[in-house]
Amino acid sequence: MRLCIGIVLASLLAATLVRADDARDKLIVETVLKLESFNYQSSSEKVKGAIGRYLSKNPGGEEYYELIERFRVESEVPSLTKLASAKEVNSRAAALLVSIGGESAIKTALVDSGSSRASFLMSLGTVNDPVAVSILSSFLKGKDNVAARNSAKALTGSPAGQLCLLELAESGALADELKKGVALDLSASVDPAIRARVSKVLPLPSSLGGEVLPPVAQLGQMRGDPQKGQLIYMRACFTCHKVGDKGIDFGPALTEIGDKLAREALYTAIIDPNEAISFGYEGFSIETGEGRKLIGYLASEGDQEIGIKVPGGALITVQASKIKEKDPLPVSLMPASLVATMSQNDLVNLVEYLTTLKK
Repeated sequence: MRLCIGIVLASLLAATLVRADDARDKLIVETVLKLESFNYQSSSEKVKGAIGRYLSKNPGGEEYYELIERFRVESEVPSLTKLASAKEVNSRAAALLVSIGGESAIKTALVDSGSSRASFLMSLGTVNDPVAVSILSSFLKGKDNVAARNSAKALTGSPAGQLCLLELAESGALADELKKGVALDLSASVDPAIRARVSKVLPLPSSLGGEVLPPVAQLGQMRGDPQKGQLIYMRACFTCHKVGDKGIDFGPALTEIGDKLAREALYTAIIDPNEAISFGYEGFSIETGEGRKLIGYLASEGDQEIGIKVPGGALITVQASKIKEKDPLPVSLMPASLVATMSQNDLVNLVEYLTTLKK
């Protein structure tokens, strides 16, 4: 019994000491932030230790960013990378990473971020800095189509990035599969000069009859008739997408799409499918030694065989030993010209219907 009491008392004492240490560290941080002439680099190890502990325990707070910005705490570069790679775009973490770590830190982050690379690219895109723009633009010419699309999207997040995309488009150096997405994003720029220039070199897509569509932000303010939109789905989407038990199981199911995508994201997915390729629905072209060519999604991939789902929903199995080439497609399997088969009203009605598809 006495042993148990002793353990409890020791735990309470340790907790008290931890709280006391935290309070002391916070006091040191608050003090140095008030000192205009404080020099972090020449400060004592005790002060640096207090600041380091505070930063490690309070990542992402206002004082966290202020400490790093004022004192250029290079040891926090890995933490800034993690913050900039989170699901939500973190422009402040990305800006500090570029400012403190420079090009080498960004390149390391692109490797370390792994599956979060898309999120990191979006955060990096908000940094109006030549280094960030240069690294993002380097992905536009690579063989990684997903990285190219993500980087193009990210570059629209800063004035310098927008100008870079526009100059690439005007010089003819922007890849064809990126043009529609860039046109959609730059047409919504807050800079009227950017909007004017992009309308000349990258005009927005046209609907049925040649009517040029307004920017996605403007389309998002419109409302349609969901019943008429269901008829458009049956005409234009039924052959590739299921809604409940209706439709063909080829592309992503739309049964609960209204819960997954906001109205503007739905417009983007229809107008420019290359901007919104769902994970697991990347297209592949497979050619066998016998000259057989298949295009579709990889449903399964093993050492012995590969399953590919082709248009119409059929699943075809191919022995791995017979595959001559297996190449990812640079664009979405969803036709980019789909919007040209419907009027603007049709499009608005279709999106209105899709927003109703929820749990």
